[in-house]
Amino acid sequence: MATLDADGSVGEYFAINLRKIREEKGLSQAELAQRIKDLGHSCTQATIWKLEQGHREPKITEVVAIGAALDLWSWKELVEKPATFDVATTLDRWRRRAYELAEQTRAAAAAQMEALVQLAFAAKAAEDAGLSVEWARQRAGWLELTPEVTVLREVLAARVAEQSEDEERDRRGAEEDRLVEQIVDALESSGVPLAIKPEDIEVSGSNSPRDNDVEAAG
Repeated sequence: MATLDADGSVGEYFAINLRKIREEKGLSQAELAQRIKDLGHSCTQATIWKLEQGHREPKITEVVAIGAALDLWSWKELVEKPATFDVATTLDRWRRRAYELAEQTRAAAAAQMEALVQLAFAAKAAEDAGLSVEWARQRAGWLELTPEVTVLREVLAARVAEQSEDEERDRRGAEEDRLVEQIVDALESSGVPLAIKPEDIEVSGSNSPRDNDVEAAG
């Protein structure tokens, strides 16, 4: 097996670096060989063993394929001095870990946001049910949140209020339509003629039937 030599050859550097990074990634020689074959390059476990033992110089195509299979920043790092390679791969390892944790953090933050939104709606429902605002907020845990969440709490409260207003507006509109329909039905049933029916009334700035009559008369 190749050993660390400050003035070693490229082949020796490659042998040391290859074994180290393969073991760090928890891959067997056979697993690494399979990864390389999956990328379309011919490779066997025996090939990896020979390269790690320094029994032959690596081909450039092998170095490129192995670098890709190991997901290295650059395949060229495999032929750097081991000390340089260690520094580079350590940076890569912690960079990947930081990115992985960042993804987890974003996912957790999104889940927390959704939970807080649902909590805000539940607290509003408790208030609408007749419970005191103070009771609802204490039960919801608002007072246990950190100061940094205060702004978020107010944003959520505003969102709940806005949605509630929209729902109330829709409810009132539906109720008005229902009442108008009842009135029209009652008048028609009583035999009272309707000069203007609700569907004849134009909104959004268009001409009304009266305007059209005036234009026609002119």
